[in-house]
Amino acid sequence: MLGGALAILPLFWASRGPTLGVPVADDYIFLSHLAFAPSLDFFGPMGAACYWRPVSRQLYFLLVGPWLPSAPWLAPLLAALLLLALYALLYRLARRRFDAPVAAALACFPLLAEPARIFLAWPSAAQHLLGALFAALAIERAAAGSLFTSGAAALLALLSNEAAFVVLPALPLLTWLRTRSRSELARWSAVTLAVAALWGAGYAVARTHGAGLPPGVGADLQAMSLWAVLVQAFVSQLGYEGLAPALRGPLLALCGLLAAAALVFSLRGAARRRIVREAPALLGGLAWFAIGVVPLVFVLPDWNAWRTTVASLGLGFALTGWLALASPALAGALVALRLAALLLAPPAPATVTSEPPPAASSFSLARITRLQRVVESTRGAMLGHAPRLKHRAIVRFWNIPLLTEVGFAGPRALRLWYGDSSLVWARFGGEGGMTAPRDALVEYDVDRPWPATVIEPRAAALYFAAYERTLTGSWREADSLLIVARRTQPGEDLTFFGMIDLTRAQVALRLENYARADSLRQASIRLFGPNNNYWLLTALLAQRRGDRSTAADAVRECLALDPLDPDGLRLAQELGIAPRRP
Repeated sequence: MLGGALAILPLFWASRGPTLGVPVADDYIFLSHLAFAPSLDFFGPMGAACYWRPVSRQLYFLLVGPWLPSAPWLAPLLAALLLLALYALLYRLARRRFDAPVAAALACFPLLAEPARIFLAWPSAAQHLLGALFAALAIERAAAGSLFTSGAAALLALLSNEAAFVVLPALPLLTWLRTRSRSELARWSAVTLAVAALWGAGYAVARTHGAGLPPGVGADLQAMSLWAVLVQAFVSQLGYEGLAPALRGPLLALCGLLAAAALVFSLRGAARRRIVREAPALLGGLAWFAIGVVPLVFVLPDWNAWRTTVASLGLGFALTGWLALASPALAGALVALRLAALLLAPPAPATVTSEPPPAASSFSLARITRLQRVVESTRGAMLGHAPRLKHRAIVRFWNIPLLTEVGFAGPRALRLWYGDSSLVWARFGGEGGMTAPRDALVEYDVDRPWPATVIEPRAAALYFAAYERTLTGSWREADSLLIVARRTQPGEDLTFFGMIDLTRAQVALRLENYARADSLRQASIRLFGPNNNYWLLTALLAQRRGDRSTAADAVRECLALDPLDPDGLRLAQELGIAPRRP
């Protein structure tokens, strides 16, 4: 276990950040279902759209539900224990063929994988970790000849994640290689078929309970897609998927040198004989990896490296085993290269960006962390500002960072925080939101660690009252209300302040105070950004100054953002220009 503990430490270091274990996305689907469903259906998808995984969903979230999300730090500790258990099983299995140092190198393969950072970061990733853990248990027990324990572990693996289906053909094959006995092969085949039948029957029932398959499953298998997925899975497990190109190139070159050295050593007499003797096990590991990766073709382009975890067990055995048989030092070199890749992987981002960071995996560590910062900051802001909400309250949000709404799983996160399934979580809705009902308003400001801010109800009420005054032409009264609204809302550099500045600039234009209008317009863009109203105001100010060229360019920008803006269309007609198509 010492080797596993030593491997867990760099994994924690590479995953470090204040959001480890914070629930987002699928977590809230499962937790909300646990909290609000009339009863727990073990044949259902646990509120999700796809898959039947009762062990890694229903049972796992029954365990973590009582303390998640109030104590998310316990989730990575539980994941670490599961990873250590996986290490122990792989070590026991490897010790049947290798000495202790090589067995430790083989067992730490899944712990030093860059995708393993997701297991510490995101509770829902346990669906893949538990599948790998029980699959490893099934193989380890099969190697020990424990028929029914191995069969039970295989069933638990399948009930955790269907990616563990690869364990089914592996059990009788391993038995034949171990015993060369037809009677033993028959016994193990019968148990394996029974496990497959139980799982298949359960899945058939689950399909009637809403546990469907994702769109695209059943599509044609294309050789090019399979090859691309195999390469991507291999690169991901080596730890190079998320590395910067400047680091990825040299490390891949070192891996190439390592492979070349292994080929040279493999041709030597003693090494060649060892490799030939263990060829069935090595080829079996490669087959496990290839077969386990095949289903990922059907969910492309939704690539996520952590989905290769079950398949990677075979890759780790085959690759590390081959290197060790060629020369034990080469297996140690592989561990060193993968450890370097893990430690050089980009850490979790410290702030939230307006757009998701580039990544090959749609749910990479950086993207998961971004979701966690947005969702957790919303939770803290809402509960700190309004510990209770009335029944059927409506909470609206604006300026949310791109592609982070998925982190809330619709209204489920809000409803779970307050224990009320009637709450509504909805967008502000642009100008229509000015008169839409709302009980709380949340805004988001990027380039901060925790982007959510709850707008004070009085400040919001003053702003909306000022907007109503602008509709009736009460410009000076509107400006006074806007000034008070800004003073009422605490905070700095909020989007709300930018909205106030832009509205005051529009009021100043109406009052023919062009200098103040231009000053407030420029102040607004730093906080609110160049929306269609900003460009319309820019065009109107340029028109007042007689600068038709600037006015024309600005109104085109306005209509590019909102082709139906009535004031923009009217001004374009006055200027005699055709609006730019968006």
